[in-house]
Amino acid sequence: MTFENEVLVALCAVAVFILVVVAFHPRRPSSGHKQYRAHSRFDQTNSHTVVQFKPEEGKSAASDFSMVAAQLDSIMRAAFQKRRVMNVSEYRVFKAVEDEIAAVKKGHRAFAQTSLEEVLESPDRDAFHSINAKRVDILVVDKGGWPVFAVEYQGPGHYQGTAAARDAIKKEALRRAGVGYIEVTQEDGEDQVRLRIREQLGTGAPDPIVGRKNSLPAAVAAPSSAH
Repeated sequence: MTFENEVLVALCAVAVFILVVVAFHPRRPSSGHKQYRAHSRFDQTNSHTVVQFKPEEGKSAASDFSMVAAQLDSIMRAAFQKRRVMNVSEYRVFKAVEDEIAAVKKGHRAFAQTSLEEVLESPDRDAFHSINAKRVDILVVDKGGWPVFAVEYQGPGHYQGTAAARDAIKKEALRRAGVGYIEVTQEDGEDQVRLRIREQLGTGAPDPIVGRKNSLPAAVAAPSSAH
């Protein structure tokens, strides 16, 4: 028996044991509701609003564990390959952001391909579901972990299909939450991009750098998937 098979058998045994324990463990009475706790980014008192939702019909701990076991089984049998997170142009923009936030020395950090589900929240479930699967190319947070601004790089052929509408949704949601937004195209000069970054950081115009390229290079990889 190979090592992978031994691991799979052990994991399945653990999953079966958990299912048996859950099945025979007495359940505590509950009120039939669960609470979803959310807070407003702009509430300075950090008070919380509690919204109640009914539990999903037919949902149980046993079915949750069964699903986890099935997912693990699928993972053990599948092959995975790493994907490129940024193309050359996106990386140049990311590097410019890193350079500028490092120069400010206020504890900002930059992240790539960040899901808006982790950046924004809303008491309106329909509105939240409209943005939770979308992501931004670059997100800058302050030293407290709060989002400051997002950067989107629009490469060649970006505006196809519903791309413009998706970008408008992200931009408006970020604006309503008080998060800045920068849109960069391959025609934008590096000085221009750095100026926009510094404006978001509140540090003014960039120092001129001799020999800097006037524009960002065109992407050499296939355009990013829709997000």
